[in-house]
Amino acid sequence: MAEYETKQRRMLLDFLNAHPDGGFSVEELYSGLCAANPGEQVPGKSTLYRLIAKLVSEGLVKRFPGEHGRQFSYQIVACASCGARDAHLHLKCTACGCLYHMDHAISERIMDEVLQRSDFSLDEKETVLFGVCRDCRQRRGK
Repeated sequence: MAEYETKQRRMLLDFLNAHPDGGFSVEELYSGLCAANPGEQVPGKSTLYRLIAKLVSEGLVKRFPGEHGRQFSYQIVACASCGARDAHLHLKCTACGCLYHMDHAISERIMDEVLQRSDFSLDEKETVLFGVCRDCRQRRGK
């Protein structure tokens, strides 16, 4: 069944694409959409939950556990190869929230190493490694 582009879906994708480094809860998405589209009808929160779940299942958006595991954060995957056959690992900075796309060749080497050492196969489309990026480390003086 072909997916068609609704105005609500386009509005959400436009907002997420305008903020590729940000992770947002559904509440924050709703507030952001209201602020970015004054005077326009924005999708309600229940519609946002439905749309964001669909975008996650399509691989266009990544879902991350929020603080204390009570709320999820959603972030656009702004990379053409994320949905392609040559998927790769991602790095997520826990300080600034940026999502980095690891080089495919490096991702393959890491996944091969994990498989050889632990006999465990990683799903590169679902794997995000958390840490602190260079810019945030430099700001912290570490």
